[in-house]
Amino acid sequence: MPYDVFISFKNSDANGVPTKDSEVATELFRALTERNINTFFSKTILLEQGAAAYKAAIESALDEAKVLVAVATDVDYINSEWVSYERESFHNDILSGRKKNACIVPYLQNIHNLDVPRSLRNYQTFQVDASPVAEVAEFIKNFLHGVRMTGGGTDPERDGDVSLVTGRHLSTYSAGTREEFKRLKIQSDNTREADLNALGYVTDNLGHTDGLRILDMGCAYGFVTKDRFSRYPDATVLGLDRGEELIRFAQENNTFAGVHYEVFNLESETFEEDLEALMDKYGIGEFDVIFASLVLHHLKNPQKLLRRVRRYLSRTGYIVIRGSDDGSILACNDDGLIQKILDLHLNADGISDRLNGRKIYSQLISSGYKNVVMKSWIKDLSGLTLDERNDVFFERFSYRKNYLRKLVEQDPYDEKKRTDLKNIVMYLNELENKFDDDTFWYCEIDFIGIAQKR
Repeated sequence: MPYDVFISFKNSDANGVPTKDSEVATELFRALTERNINTFFSKTILLEQGAAAYKAAIESALDEAKVLVAVATDVDYINSEWVSYERESFHNDILSGRKKNACIVPYLQNIHNLDVPRSLRNYQTFQVDASPVAEVAEFIKNFLHGVRMTGGGTDPERDGDVSLVTGRHLSTYSAGTREEFKRLKIQSDNTREADLNALGYVTDNLGHTDGLRILDMGCAYGFVTKDRFSRYPDATVLGLDRGEELIRFAQENNTFAGVHYEVFNLESETFEEDLEALMDKYGIGEFDVIFASLVLHHLKNPQKLLRRVRRYLSRTGYIVIRGSDDGSILACNDDGLIQKILDLHLNADGISDRLNGRKIYSQLISSGYKNVVMKSWIKDLSGLTLDERNDVFFERFSYRKNYLRKLVEQDPYDEKKRTDLKNIVMYLNELENKFDDDTFWYCEIDFIGIAQKR
């Protein structure tokens, strides 16, 4: 099995005594192994393969790994011959494009900023005395999961592809991080009323709520799936998402009677046969409700999915599509910060279609649907507690810096990208303070399209 992580460290000092780096690296290796992350650890490899095969094993592992952890507690150690060779080789592979979706994780102590090698300065750094190995291991686990979620160079259908809506590279969005897990839970709570209002319209027109057959496209961790659909008696619910770890979480934590979570690629060329296989598996002939919340704007061709899924909607059934639109944002007393943040975010490569909400109506009409009804739901800060205001900021703004951070990680020597990241972080910090101020007001609109098939 290829290595995911390479731990680079100075094993012993000039007198042959094990270094502090060796102790830290050993602890980190154990933490990564506990998380089932295949990690190259030179002390173990030397024992297993012997000195003769040692150099070849290092070269092979450097080629395979997506993450190199640079452990150092002394400036002399980080500049030692082998440690420098490993780090610089890995860094040069990233710069040359040979390694896609890879990163270096500096784990340092007692090293002044000016003494940190240039190849490490643009990566997120952890301090040994401030960040326990468990925190670093979780960061690496989440990074690797994000690589797999966004293709990681292993999905030729998406790698380097372009959105037919925006004309730019496909969204690099990943739900597989600790921050995004938290944000999606908040988002599920904050959009509940909008979804229930739309689903109420659907069930009123269907004339019943029992025995519904429901498809939830892009269910992620299952927060929305369970909250919205567990209320319907005797329903059969199929939740689909391409993220294996997300589906595993949903299966373990968000189950309810009648729900089935499955790993599924909504953009697969075998979409029809894959979906039909699942429908046969669970005894579903057609769906009464097809639901997707904040999914279409990540896709290369949203209308293709709408056309494909249309044939599985019953004649009396409804499709419900929720989207967002940055153009709907209004604020008072923000000192222009929101527009500055949006300008930086919307101009970053790899973002999703942040103006999706306004397009839902026409996308449904042109994809073979009729009786399209658009519902809008206004979210604003009036009457919210301080914690609720902070949740709105976290849900709607904090994640935007991550897209710019990815661009810097891909090209750390691009001065403009580094400046853009620095600026958006500064603007976000200032805007977060605004959300703490009761005199600051903000609102935006959720757009939901409801339709039947022609």
